[in-house]
Amino acid sequence: MAWACEHASGHRFNWIAVLTPPLCFGLYLPSLVFLLSLLLYRGVFEAGLDVDRLIGDSFGWQALAGVVFTVAWALRNYRRDTHDPINLYWQAMPDQGVVELERHTLVSATSLWASDFDPDCNALMQWKNGRLERTQSSGVSQWIIAMTTAGHWLVIRDEYPGDFTYNRVGHMPPADRQLQPCQHLAIAFAPRTNLVLGRRFDGEPIPLAHTDYWLSADELKRLTDVAHHWRFFPPDRYGVVNTQDAPWVQRLLEKANGYL
Repeated sequence: MAWACEHASGHRFNWIAVLTPPLCFGLYLPSLVFLLSLLLYRGVFEAGLDVDRLIGDSFGWQALAGVVFTVAWALRNYRRDTHDPINLYWQAMPDQGVVELERHTLVSATSLWASDFDPDCNALMQWKNGRLERTQSSGVSQWIIAMTTAGHWLVIRDEYPGDFTYNRVGHMPPADRQLQPCQHLAIAFAPRTNLVLGRRFDGEPIPLAHTDYWLSADELKRLTDVAHHWRFFPPDRYGVVNTQDAPWVQRLLEKANGYL
Protein backbone atom coordinates (compact mmCIF):
# COMPACT_ATOMS: atom_id res chain seq x y z
CA MET A 1 0.00 0.00 0.00
CA ALA A 2 2.81 2.42 0.89
CA TRP A 3 4.62 1.80 -2.38
CA ALA A 4 1.37 2.19 -4.33
CA CYS A 5 0.77 5.57 -2.67
CA GLU A 6 4.37 6.59 -3.39
CA HIS A 7 3.97 5.84 -7.10
CA ALA A 8 0.54 7.46 -7.16
CA SER A 9 2.00 10.71 -5.81
CA GLY A 10 3.73 11.22 -9.16
CA HIS A 11 0.47 10.96 -11.11
CA ARG A 12 -1.73 13.56 -9.47
CA PHE A 13 -3.47 16.51 -11.07
CA ASN A 14 -1.14 19.50 -10.97
CA TRP A 15 -2.24 23.07 -11.78
CA ILE A 16 1.38 24.09 -12.39
CA ALA A 17 1.75 21.50 -15.15
CA VAL A 18 -1.58 22.60 -16.62
CA LEU A 19 -1.01 26.37 -16.64
CA THR A 20 2.74 26.89 -16.98
CA PRO A 21 3.15 26.13 -20.73
CA PRO A 22 0.14 28.24 -21.84
CA LEU A 23 1.07 31.20 -19.63
CA CYS A 24 4.71 31.12 -20.71
CA PHE A 25 4.19 30.72 -24.44
CA GLY A 26 0.50 31.07 -25.28
CA LEU A 27 0.41 34.89 -25.48
CA TYR A 28 3.35 35.04 -27.88
CA LEU A 29 2.85 32.11 -30.25
CA PRO A 30 -0.02 33.62 -32.31
CA SER A 31 1.93 36.86 -32.84
CA LEU A 32 5.05 34.90 -33.75
CA VAL A 33 3.15 32.79 -36.28
CA PHE A 34 1.56 35.96 -37.73
CA LEU A 35 4.96 37.64 -38.08
CA LEU A 36 6.54 34.62 -39.75
CA SER A 37 3.60 34.35 -42.14
CA LEU A 38 3.97 38.02 -43.16
CA LEU A 39 7.71 37.62 -43.70
CA LEU A 40 7.15 34.52 -45.80
CA TYR A 41 4.45 36.26 -47.85
CA ARG A 42 6.72 39.26 -48.44
CA GLY A 43 9.61 37.07 -49.47
CA VAL A 44 7.58 35.02 -51.93
CA PHE A 45 4.83 37.26 -53.31
CA GLU A 46 5.21 40.95 -52.46
CA ALA A 47 8.67 42.34 -51.72
CA GLY A 48 7.32 45.82 -50.88
CA LEU A 49 4.91 44.70 -48.19
CA ASP A 50 5.06 46.96 -45.11
CA VAL A 51 5.27 44.36 -42.35
CA ASP A 52 5.76 46.89 -39.54
CA ARG A 53 2.57 48.77 -40.40
CA LEU A 54 0.51 45.58 -40.62
CA ILE A 55 1.78 44.40 -37.26
CA GLY A 56 1.03 47.75 -35.63
CA ASP A 57 -2.46 47.97 -37.14
CA SER A 58 -3.38 44.45 -35.99
CA PHE A 59 -1.95 44.64 -32.47
CA GLY A 60 -5.39 44.46 -30.85
CA TRP A 61 -6.35 41.37 -32.84
CA GLN A 62 -3.02 39.77 -31.96
CA ALA A 63 -3.62 40.36 -28.26
CA LEU A 64 -7.12 38.87 -28.54
CA ALA A 65 -5.78 35.87 -30.44
CA GLY A 66 -3.10 35.38 -27.78
CA VAL A 67 -5.65 35.41 -24.96
CA VAL A 68 -8.00 33.01 -26.78
CA PHE A 69 -5.12 30.68 -27.65
CA THR A 70 -3.83 30.70 -24.06
CA VAL A 71 -7.26 29.94 -22.60
CA ALA A 72 -7.89 27.19 -25.15
CA TRP A 73 -4.48 25.63 -24.43
CA ALA A 74 -5.08 25.73 -20.67
CA LEU A 75 -8.54 24.17 -21.05
CA ARG A 76 -7.11 21.47 -23.28
CA ASN A 77 -4.43 20.66 -20.68
CA TYR A 78 -7.04 20.64 -17.91
CA ARG A 79 -9.25 18.21 -19.80
CA ARG A 80 -6.28 16.02 -20.72
CA ASP A 81 -5.00 15.73 -17.14
CA THR A 82 -8.41 15.26 -15.50
CA HIS A 83 -9.29 12.48 -17.96
CA ASP A 84 -5.84 10.95 -18.29
CA PRO A 85 -6.28 7.16 -17.81
CA ILE A 86 -2.91 6.86 -16.07
CA ASN A 87 -3.79 9.54 -13.52
CA LEU A 88 -7.24 8.05 -13.00
CA TYR A 89 -5.70 4.61 -12.51
CA TRP A 90 -3.29 5.78 -9.82
CA GLN A 91 -5.93 7.87 -8.05
CA ALA A 92 -8.08 4.79 -7.52
CA MET A 93 -5.53 1.97 -7.34
CA PRO A 94 -4.01 2.43 -3.82
CA ASP A 95 -7.41 2.48 -2.08
CA GLN A 96 -8.50 -0.71 -3.84
CA GLY A 97 -5.75 -2.71 -2.15
CA VAL A 98 -5.47 -5.11 -5.11
CA VAL A 99 -2.20 -6.41 -6.55
CA GLU A 100 -1.16 -9.09 -9.02
CA LEU A 101 1.17 -11.74 -7.62
CA GLU A 102 3.83 -13.70 -9.44
CA ARG A 103 5.18 -16.63 -7.43
CA HIS A 104 8.50 -18.46 -7.68
CA THR A 105 9.94 -21.42 -5.81
CA LEU A 106 13.69 -21.14 -5.32
CA VAL A 107 16.16 -24.01 -5.03
CA SER A 108 19.57 -22.40 -4.45
CA ALA A 109 21.26 -19.05 -5.05
CA THR A 110 24.53 -17.16 -5.31
CA SER A 111 25.17 -13.69 -3.90
CA LEU A 112 27.16 -11.09 -5.88
CA TRP A 113 27.82 -7.41 -5.24
CA ALA A 114 27.90 -4.15 -7.17
CA SER A 115 28.93 -0.58 -6.44
CA ASP A 116 27.33 1.92 -8.79
CA PHE A 117 26.65 5.33 -7.27
CA ASP A 118 24.57 7.68 -9.42
CA PRO A 119 24.79 11.33 -8.23
CA ASP A 120 21.58 12.13 -10.13
CA CYS A 121 19.62 9.34 -8.42
CA ASN A 122 21.10 8.93 -4.96
CA ALA A 123 17.98 8.54 -2.81
CA LEU A 124 16.74 5.23 -1.48
CA MET A 125 13.23 4.57 -0.18
CA GLN A 126 13.12 2.16 2.77
CA TRP A 127 10.43 0.94 5.12
CA LYS A 128 11.16 2.31 8.59
CA ASN A 129 9.00 3.06 11.62
CA GLY A 130 5.87 1.93 9.82
CA ARG A 131 6.33 4.13 6.77
CA LEU A 132 8.53 4.72 3.73
CA GLU A 133 11.46 7.02 4.42
CA ARG A 134 13.96 8.53 2.01
CA THR A 135 17.62 7.84 2.83
CA GLN A 136 21.02 8.34 1.22
CA SER A 137 21.98 5.49 -1.11
CA SER A 138 25.47 4.04 -0.75
CA GLY A 139 25.45 2.77 -4.32
CA VAL A 140 26.12 -0.74 -2.98
CA SER A 141 23.68 -3.44 -4.04
CA GLN A 142 23.45 -7.16 -3.44
CA TRP A 143 22.49 -9.31 -6.41
CA ILE A 144 20.98 -12.73 -5.74
CA ILE A 145 20.95 -15.10 -8.72
CA ALA A 146 18.70 -18.04 -7.85
CA MET A 147 17.66 -21.19 -9.65
CA THR A 148 13.92 -21.87 -9.59
CA THR A 149 12.08 -25.18 -9.67
CA ALA A 150 10.96 -24.21 -13.20
CA GLY A 151 14.60 -24.29 -14.32
CA HIS A 152 14.98 -20.52 -14.77
CA TRP A 153 17.53 -18.12 -13.35
CA LEU A 154 15.85 -15.48 -11.20
CA VAL A 155 17.70 -12.26 -10.33
CA ILE A 156 16.86 -10.30 -7.16
CA ARG A 157 18.43 -6.98 -6.21
CA ASP A 158 18.68 -5.27 -2.84
CA GLU A 159 20.13 -1.78 -2.26
CA TYR A 160 21.73 -0.45 0.91
CA PRO A 161 21.89 3.02 2.47
CA GLY A 162 25.07 4.62 3.70
CA ASP A 163 28.04 6.69 2.61
CA PHE A 164 28.68 6.48 -1.11
CA THR A 165 31.90 5.77 -2.95
CA TYR A 166 32.80 5.91 -6.61
CA ASN A 167 35.01 2.82 -6.28
CA ARG A 168 33.98 -0.33 -8.12
CA VAL A 169 34.52 -2.28 -4.89
CA GLY A 170 32.35 -0.90 -2.09
CA HIS A 171 31.73 -1.85 1.52
CA MET A 172 29.50 -4.83 2.22
CA PRO A 173 26.84 -4.37 4.89
CA PRO A 174 27.01 -6.55 8.01
CA ALA A 175 25.93 -10.16 7.54
CA ASP A 176 22.72 -9.65 9.53
CA ARG A 177 21.61 -6.93 7.10
CA GLN A 178 22.32 -8.92 3.95
CA LEU A 179 19.46 -10.49 2.04
CA GLN A 180 18.82 -14.17 2.81
CA PRO A 181 16.27 -15.55 0.33
CA CYS A 182 13.79 -18.22 1.34
CA GLN A 183 12.18 -21.00 -0.62
CA HIS A 184 9.01 -19.23 -1.73
CA LEU A 185 9.01 -15.76 -3.30
CA ALA A 186 5.93 -13.69 -4.15
CA ILE A 187 6.36 -10.50 -6.20
CA ALA A 188 3.51 -7.97 -6.14
CA PHE A 189 2.75 -5.85 -9.21
CA ALA A 190 0.35 -2.98 -9.71
CA PRO A 191 -2.60 -4.53 -11.61
CA ARG A 192 -2.20 -4.59 -15.39
CA THR A 193 1.32 -3.12 -15.19
CA ASN A 194 4.89 -4.35 -14.85
CA LEU A 195 5.55 -2.02 -11.90
CA VAL A 196 6.77 -3.88 -8.81
CA LEU A 197 5.26 -2.79 -5.49
CA GLY A 198 7.05 -5.25 -3.25
CA ARG A 199 8.19 -8.81 -2.64
CA ARG A 200 7.85 -11.34 0.17
CA PHE A 201 9.80 -14.48 1.07
CA ASP A 202 8.25 -17.45 2.86
CA GLY A 203 9.44 -20.88 3.88
CA GLU A 204 12.86 -22.21 4.77
CA PRO A 205 16.05 -20.35 3.80
CA ILE A 206 17.63 -21.79 0.68
CA PRO A 207 21.33 -22.66 0.26
CA LEU A 208 23.11 -19.39 -0.56
CA ALA A 209 26.69 -19.17 -1.82
CA HIS A 210 28.14 -15.92 -0.44
CA THR A 211 30.82 -14.54 -2.76
CA ASP A 212 33.06 -11.49 -2.52
CA TYR A 213 32.70 -10.86 -6.23
CA TRP A 214 32.05 -7.26 -7.31
CA LEU A 215 30.49 -6.80 -10.73
CA SER A 216 32.27 -4.66 -13.30
CA ALA A 217 30.38 -1.80 -14.94
CA ASP A 218 29.78 -3.86 -18.10
CA GLU A 219 28.67 -6.91 -16.12
CA LEU A 220 26.30 -4.81 -14.04
CA LYS A 221 24.73 -3.26 -17.13
CA ARG A 222 24.32 -6.66 -18.79
CA LEU A 223 22.89 -8.27 -15.66
CA THR A 224 20.40 -5.41 -15.24
CA ASP A 225 19.28 -5.87 -18.84
CA VAL A 226 18.86 -9.65 -18.72
CA ALA A 227 17.06 -9.45 -15.35
CA HIS A 228 14.37 -7.11 -16.75
CA HIS A 229 14.34 -4.97 -13.62
CA TRP A 230 13.43 -1.74 -15.39
CA ARG A 231 11.74 -1.57 -18.79
CA PHE A 232 10.40 -4.82 -20.18
CA PHE A 233 7.38 -6.12 -22.03
CA PRO A 234 5.77 -9.57 -22.38
CA PRO A 235 6.88 -12.28 -22.93
CA ASP A 236 9.78 -11.04 -20.75
CA ARG A 237 9.15 -11.37 -17.01
CA TYR A 238 10.49 -9.37 -14.10
CA GLY A 239 13.67 -10.93 -12.72
CA VAL A 240 13.50 -14.02 -14.95
CA VAL A 241 16.46 -14.55 -17.29
CA ASN A 242 15.52 -15.58 -20.82
CA THR A 243 16.86 -18.82 -22.26
CA GLN A 244 19.23 -17.07 -24.68
CA ASP A 245 20.87 -15.15 -21.81
CA ALA A 246 21.19 -18.12 -19.44
CA PRO A 247 24.66 -19.20 -20.71
CA TRP A 248 26.10 -15.75 -19.94
CA VAL A 249 24.62 -15.85 -16.43
CA GLN A 250 26.11 -19.33 -15.93
CA ARG A 251 29.56 -18.09 -16.96
CA LEU A 252 29.21 -15.12 -14.59
CA LEU A 253 28.37 -17.44 -11.70
CA GLU A 254 31.31 -19.70 -12.49
CA LYS A 255 33.55 -16.65 -12.41
CA ALA A 256 32.02 -15.41 -9.15
CA ASN A 257 32.35 -18.80 -7.46
CA GLY A 258 36.11 -18.33 -7.60
CA TYR A 259 35.64 -15.57 -4.98
CA LEU A 260 33.95 -17.76 -2.37
